[in-house]
Amino acid sequence: MKRPNPTFLQKAPKIHSSRRRRTLIIVLITLGITMILMFFRKVSYDGQTYAEMFPDLVGAAKRETTTYSEYRRPVHTTTESTTTETTTEATTILAPSVVTTTPSETEAPTTKQQNNSPDPIIENPSYTFKKASWHQTATYQKRAVLLDSLREKVRAVDREQTYMRICFEFISLKNGDRIGYRNLEPVLPSGAYAIPIELAWYEQYAKGDQELAGVSTYEKGSKGAYSASYIGHTYRYGKQFFHRNSLNYAITKNDSIALNFIIESMGGMEKVIPEIDKISGYIGYDDAILYTDYRGRRYNSGSRTSCYDMTNYLKFLYNGYINSPDVYQRMINDMYYNEMVSPFKGSFAQDTPILHVQGRNISMGAYMDCAIIDCEEPIGIVVYVESAYEENAYAVMQQIARYTAEFVRACYS
Repeated sequence: MKRPNPTFLQKAPKIHSSRRRRTLIIVLITLGITMILMFFRKVSYDGQTYAEMFPDLVGAAKRETTTYSEYRRPVHTTTESTTTETTTEATTILAPSVVTTTPSETEAPTTKQQNNSPDPIIENPSYTFKKASWHQTATYQKRAVLLDSLREKVRAVDREQTYMRICFEFISLKNGDRIGYRNLEPVLPSGAYAIPIELAWYEQYAKGDQELAGVSTYEKGSKGAYSASYIGHTYRYGKQFFHRNSLNYAITKNDSIALNFIIESMGGMEKVIPEIDKISGYIGYDDAILYTDYRGRRYNSGSRTSCYDMTNYLKFLYNGYINSPDVYQRMINDMYYNEMVSPFKGSFAQDTPILHVQGRNISMGAYMDCAIIDCEEPIGIVVYVESAYEENAYAVMQQIARYTAEFVRACYS
């Protein structure tokens, strides 16, 4: 029989020990990877649970303080530069803009005769809020429960509509009760941002720094989305407008050119935004905000606000009207006589007055309605929906408004 190699016999214990150490290291690495995966899975689950329990706070930490050097007004077509991670808008979409959009000559009316002098200021009959005639039957505790129920109904709608992004806030202008769902998330207000801009203008008017009879001239370089402007479709260059009529058009006709006249009368958005932030500025309109839209696209963009801020503007307007009707009556009237029908209209009693301003940006799938509703008690609601289809967005708005109407009725039945 062949005798074993003595060298191998000497090395065998070392080989055996080395194999044991290697096996132990592999086991430890496997256990470590497993524990790390379990940790991240639990963090993800806890984060999802937190988001469901505290939707008001989710997204608050995403706000960035980077600001744009210029204000850009959203238009109806948006050019985007896209990376695998973040989409940066080259053109935003809403109300005012420092970016000049020049229409083609065929877009201007061809009427040969035009009186370039400002048209007379004609005021509609003043709207007056209804005197309190309803008696609330719900106790404070029941009202709190009903408010929570309203929020849960909105949450259920959001869960059901997988391919939408829904943000909402309600406030009682009578007693200050408020509740929201994703009300701190960034939203694209579009024409609805006329509300805080005009509030800033009327604040200057109250101080004597603005005049209703001030004049702006419609020129080739006038800013705004001409395709969605009453002025752009009706008048040729050279037409003048009193500030009061521009204020009216910006709300009742959702006219972006008229709104830019108002912005320019205050020195541009760089002067307007600080005045708006004094009222409410959780999300500054000129801040670069990181967020994800309904399509899963990430944006790092300005020209955004929140439902929380928009509701604060409604509250400021209502309180301003109550305390200084001589200043804010005109803005209240314009919202009441708005020519665009609110999607909230069919959700409340037929004769319920709805004073509102809409915002819509089709290319971004962004739709908003901000309203003061004079029902059993004066309330303010802001509903924002991102959707690929406009009719679906307005159907969801109507549904949420119906839940809000049911809440108010339950407090007084």
